[in-house]
Amino acid sequence: MTNKANAAVLSQKIFGSLWIALIVLAFVLGVGVRLYDLQDAPLDFHPTRQLHSALIARGMYFQSLPDKPAWQREIAFQQWQTEGLIEPQIMERLTAMTYQLLGYEHLWAARIWAILFWGLGGIFLCWLAKDLFGLTGAAMAVIYYMIWPYAVISSRAFQPESLLVAVLIASWWAVTRWLRQPSLPRAILAGVLCGLAIYVKSVAVFFIAPPLAGLLLANYRINDLLKNKQVWWIFALSVSPYLIYHIFGVYILRLLGSQFSLRFFPNLWFDPVFYLQWINELKGALGLEVWLAAMVCLLILPEKRWRGMFWGLLCGYLLYGFTFAYHISTHDYYQMPMLPVTALGLAAVFSFIIEHLQGRRSLAYGIVSVALLAFMLLKGWDARVTLKRVNYDNEVRFWQKLGEQLGHQSRVTGLLTDYGYRLAYWGWVEVSPWLQTSDINLRLMAGQEVDFTESFQTMLQDKDYFVVTLMDDFARQPELQQALNENYPLLEQSDELIIYDLRTE
Repeated sequence: MTNKANAAVLSQKIFGSLWIALIVLAFVLGVGVRLYDLQDAPLDFHPTRQLHSALIARGMYFQSLPDKPAWQREIAFQQWQTEGLIEPQIMERLTAMTYQLLGYEHLWAARIWAILFWGLGGIFLCWLAKDLFGLTGAAMAVIYYMIWPYAVISSRAFQPESLLVAVLIASWWAVTRWLRQPSLPRAILAGVLCGLAIYVKSVAVFFIAPPLAGLLLANYRINDLLKNKQVWWIFALSVSPYLIYHIFGVYILRLLGSQFSLRFFPNLWFDPVFYLQWINELKGALGLEVWLAAMVCLLILPEKRWRGMFWGLLCGYLLYGFTFAYHISTHDYYQMPMLPVTALGLAAVFSFIIEHLQGRRSLAYGIVSVALLAFMLLKGWDARVTLKRVNYDNEVRFWQKLGEQLGHQSRVTGLLTDYGYRLAYWGWVEVSPWLQTSDINLRLMAGQEVDFTESFQTMLQDKDYFVVTLMDDFARQPELQQALNENYPLLEQSDELIIYDLRTE
């Protein structure tokens, strides 16, 4: 081997070690910043959704504690059952089991699980990006996935998205691995992971079916697909888990029907504001320019055999957005499945750039490495500052005190922060929230009638207190104000709290 060849091999090893070091550093920094401020209350990211899961986990946990006061066990169980069944309660069950191991209810346990799943997804993303775009691409993908500030904040949340994203990435990796070397064991693994993703959260079907169809159609003729037993194995294993869960939940337990209500709003498709709001949510979660660049590169740079999968992912995302038009334009965490897709797009363009560097490669690699290191440090610091900015201890104390003031056996309705979840969780109070203005508008948008008189009589029946902490929303409902002032005594009024006594008329 010539000296020139030896130098090339040595250079390749050095640069390979450089990318590996950056990948390891991205995981260390990513996990480290997520562990910061771990014990603060989960009010930093969609608290309504997180406290929904917190109530379920507490209900599960308290059923294993016979030494707890009977009133606490009763309220915990009732709150758990009131939350109903939306998707399989995997995160909640794991958190409740962790409470049992710890011997106490620590909400940060849910964050640990979310961080663990996100990190596991990062490992599969690294393998997938390396297979498709080489080690350089894997480095870029992992850096974005682990360090992007929105990814840091959202992936700590007590909700199923971290698990969902992890299993989605694992399913894409398994499918591409099967396509490279088809075999029955690999087909079964791909089918199991696809099925697990859809089982975790049914919306995963939008990120499983279209990319899988695109990948297969780009590499096989339709007649060959229909005759391929391994393809049928993948299909059967993909649909079976959720199909069984759906049949059991809807027709046997009769608990899943409500998950499909107030979801589909095709009338929004013709409203320009819907598209502006969608773009704004996408911008805040992924970075609009970053996402656009990633999508363009993902559709043109990969090998031809893989492009069908990425076209399918983009089409699946658009179908997902139009199907859940209201939520995609108002809930930023509906963008989370696109975080790893964006990371793969950045991997494609980064790998392309590195491969086409000319001239003094050592110097260029050094500059690129320093730039990536600076990016990780700056974005990691941004995420840390976001987490440090607010402390929620005062919020927790406020709701604990209010719960004690009202009495844990009281039944409460009202216009409450996060639909009363804060009072329900920290105040240990049964809460049935009054409709906010946005909820009324949503029902009107869906063609439902909202009868104030009927709602007022129904919601206030057998309740002890009407509590208001959403002052602006209360001001937007003058009919409600008038009905309360005319029929019920005012117990307390301040800038942040109003309490009506519903026990006497």
